[in-house]
Amino acid sequence: MKRKIEAKTNSELVQTLVKLGLSRDEASCYIALTSFGSLTAVHIAEKVHILPNAVYRTLKRLEQKGFAVTLDAYPVSFQAVPPAVAISSVVQEKEKVLESLKITSLQALSFNQTKLPQTNIDMVTGSKQMFAAYIRLAKEVKEEILIISIGEPVSDEIKIANRDAQERGVRIKFIAHQFDETNKDLLKNWIRMGLEVRYISDKGFHLMIFDRKQSILAASNPENTPERISMIISSDGISRALRDYFYATWEKATPITIWS
Repeated sequence: MKRKIEAKTNSELVQTLVKLGLSRDEASCYIALTSFGSLTAVHIAEKVHILPNAVYRTLKRLEQKGFAVTLDAYPVSFQAVPPAVAISSVVQEKEKVLESLKITSLQALSFNQTKLPQTNIDMVTGSKQMFAAYIRLAKEVKEEILIISIGEPVSDEIKIANRDAQERGVRIKFIAHQFDETNKDLLKNWIRMGLEVRYISDKGFHLMIFDRKQSILAASNPENTPERISMIISSDGISRALRDYFYATWEKATPITIWS
């Protein structure tokens, strides 16, 4: 009886997602990702009973529709964009008339609120998307970049963004959650590149603060670090509070030198 109920519930969910604009295969793949976390195409194929090649095509369409992302991992795997984000985006597209009415109403009732400080928060999924946001924000920095992260390899684009920032006189301070044989040389190389680096044991989150104005706060899966959800925060108040947290942690962290 339980299996019949689960099958019925799953079928109803597929039908609901189809009404939102997904195909049946897209809906089935998305349900698998939300149920089991990040998966390879082979594992998705096993769970939804379609061919792996078809899964790749289906996942490409899900990415285009904003329901999934490809993780920077080997073997290639996929992660679902959180339903609250993905479905809200689809609904917004399908309700353009209501959106237009909403904007008109808000403008009429704004009472000059544009003078008030605004807070904007955007959500992105996966490590590649977090790194892309970092590169974009780093290009605007004038004073400092503060980072708390694992101490993981990064792309050449991030290295170039850091180099360009340093050439503008930007200070970069980095707190690594990991300092062992797996990343010791990496961290020492960053020190040679001019970063100030310290270590404190922790895991599961990443924090980046740009000139007290913007920040990135990400939660990651310690067992699969490319799998993460990030908030891109544009807020002076929140970024200042996160900066205070960074420096409180900085004082407790252990300095790393090239001789450590």
